[in-house]
Amino acid sequence: MKPTYIQCGSFAMILSAIAGIGLAEIPVKLPSVDLIIERNIKALGGEKSMRRLQNREARGTIQLTTFGAEMPVLLRHAAPNREMMELTIDGVGNVLDVFDGLKGWTQTPDGNITVKKKREVTNKVIDADFYAYLHFRKNYPKIQLLGLEKFFDKMVYAVKMIPKEGDADTFYFDTATGLVSGVASTAEIQGIDTKTKVLFRDYKKVDGVRVPHTLELVEPSFAAFTIRLNSVKHNVKDTANWFRKIK
Repeated sequence: MKPTYIQCGSFAMILSAIAGIGLAEIPVKLPSVDLIIERNIKALGGEKSMRRLQNREARGTIQLTTFGAEMPVLLRHAAPNREMMELTIDGVGNVLDVFDGLKGWTQTPDGNITVKKKREVTNKVIDADFYAYLHFRKNYPKIQLLGLEKFFDKMVYAVKMIPKEGDADTFYFDTATGLVSGVASTAEIQGIDTKTKVLFRDYKKVDGVRVPHTLELVEPSFAAFTIRLNSVKHNVKDTANWFRKIK
């Protein structure tokens, strides 16, 4: 028998009543943390392709939201866990932020050097890991799947990762692509613990591995910036001076 409009209406009322007592709310079955990590590695290009790379040099621009300024930026990253960022301020000079795997510092155009404190160095040992997405289990002994949530314009799996030493990080894995959409953490800024949130967008494949070409710090708002890359190179041969202090 073909259902009448009255029957359809009654069925809708029954569904509404069931939803009202919570029976229609079926829990979402979440994937395991290992599956989320494996999917991320595959989305990036696979472990084999990732391990072929030993270093990365990226150039682009950085827009400082608060100051309304834009300037060239150079990013360098090398295994096992070394990285640096260089900003070029027109008419002033270069600002360098460097971590050589053991210690770190910031150098201003006037030659002044500020050495990174113990807490920041502890965090950098993990943050600067060139194979970070292959080493989640190694770097974070405790990993907790927080659940499914909306992260800006994407649905993500929020995964809290707690290291043996240092601050915990929460990674947001895009449910559609498997790629990391952003990371939330804590940083000490001017002596105050500050919540940070970075977005990763515009992934493009370079040498078989997907690299985000837009990185945006949205929290804290007073330090907000956006980096847009226009050139990414891997396995650069001449890296002797990448992570040295400039005298």
